[in-house]
Amino acid sequence: MPYDKLKSLPGAEAYLKPGLSFAILDQVAYALSDNQAADRLQKARQKLFHTIREQNLKSG
Repeated sequence: MPYDKLKSLPGAEAYLKPGLSFAILDQVAYALSDNQAADRLQKARQKLFHTIREQNLKSG
């Protein structure tokens, strides 16, 4: 996982924005399982494409 690779780099904290820490990022990164994150992504994609389709029907 790219996040784990970043954490493993020497001095990785230097690459983070001011005020951000790996403790904070860990909470975000590990809040959902991979399956939960994939499900959310799929639902967001469906919503996006539905919106695009609706706009195309109205304008076209």
